[in-house]
Amino acid sequence: MELHCPDVEVVAECEDADDAAQKVALLNPELVFLDVAMPGKNGIEFLKQFSKIDFEVIFVTAHDKYVLQAIRFAAVDYLSKPVEEQQLMTAVANARKRIVARSANQHMETFLHNMQQKNHQQEMQLCVPSVRGFQVIKINEIVYCEANNTYTNIYLQHGVKLTASRSLLDYETLLADSSFIRIHKSYLINMGHLKEYQKGEGGVAVMSNGKHLDVSRRKKEPFIIYMKQYFKY
Repeated sequence: MELHCPDVEVVAECEDADDAAQKVALLNPELVFLDVAMPGKNGIEFLKQFSKIDFEVIFVTAHDKYVLQAIRFAAVDYLSKPVEEQQLMTAVANARKRIVARSANQHMETFLHNMQQKNHQQEMQLCVPSVRGFQVIKINEIVYCEANNTYTNIYLQHGVKLTASRSLLDYETLLADSSFIRIHKSYLINMGHLKEYQKGEGGVAVMSNGKHLDVSRRKKEPFIIYMKQYFKY
């Protein structure tokens, strides 16, 4: 830690969740490296003890696919063992930004909410970063996402539009297991908001907000296959 993150001072190391809770109350750290699979209470139960989480968290050894998804949606970082130097430095740099923004509680509330939605992925929440900070939205509110250079326009229900400071490819990867599919180089749609498919060279996807989005020829076949699987017809 001293070699790769010299500005990080380790003030305590804890064996279990109860010890960690006592140390957090005593030392008031800005950053906690939290193992999800601690003995006794796990990392999630540890976080639930706090009425307000005013410290940043970097998760460690989160191998479960669902836990990783909940972490990524909450826009927090995790480290896999053995920890790689670059991954550690990137995670600490990201945590430092969140510390400056004083956004820890909202990120952790989003993570804990997502952990309760294991069988209802569309009910999970997503932290959307922007040039001014971030906003928390529900996955099921997203109608579609549109590429905007290195940014992404996210269109929600009721005509709301957000501009995220992440690429459409990032969201394609992030939302891959949540009923989203790329239909065009410019569009990623939420199948839960697809109302109609109109045939054509590539075709047109009609969304719940009335938007007609082109389906590219290259994306047409995988889109139709996915659509049949999703709607079971």
